[in-house]
Amino acid sequence: MTTTKVRLRFGKRGDLRLISHHDLMRCLERMLRRARVPMATTQGFNPRPRMTFALALGLGIEALREVVDLELTEPWAPSELLTRLEASAPPGFAWVDARSLPAAAPAPRPRSAAYEFLVLADRRDPAREALARLLAAESWPVIRRRADRDRDREFDLRPHVLSAELVDDGVLRFRLAVVPEGSARPEDLLDALALRDLLDHGLFLTRVDVEIDA
Repeated sequence: MTTTKVRLRFGKRGDLRLISHHDLMRCLERMLRRARVPMATTQGFNPRPRMTFALALGLGIEALREVVDLELTEPWAPSELLTRLEASAPPGFAWVDARSLPAAAPAPRPRSAAYEFLVLADRRDPAREALARLLAAESWPVIRRRADRDRDREFDLRPHVLSAELVDDGVLRFRLAVVPEGSARPEDLLDALALRDLLDHGLFLTRVDVEIDA
């Protein structure tokens, strides 16, 4: 069967940030069915739509420009696909962009991810000082604790921080590398700046962009 591919950008905000990546996949499947998109499916007893996300999103993180590739059984104009999906999207889910891909196009490979985090006014000066120390350091070891492992693992955060700044309005903007052997999590940077506790007080991370190989 001949198939065609399309790459879409989407965002999820509000209460949708509280759903897991698995639930996000199920939400997208329901949207595709409601929009009557002619999806190619996997083989076997439980066929699923052929879709590939560039990067899973952690629970509780908002997103503005996530990437998913869909495989269709017939060609559709990207504009028509966007219109259909927008009409089927739940509150908080926003379709941003769509473009056609060659049938042989590889799956999206992420290179980096950019985040934003609002720092409270009384925490900004200490955070700036900590950030300056981190950026000036050659390495920044952190301990990865895994409940399912017998021992902790040391991880060097510094090479994964491609850029970071705390701007005047209190927004921490940073970009982390995505690498096959294991990537830093945005919470790792918040830990390094002694800001992670703010996640327990109603503040949350926003992933503003995922950079992928063209």
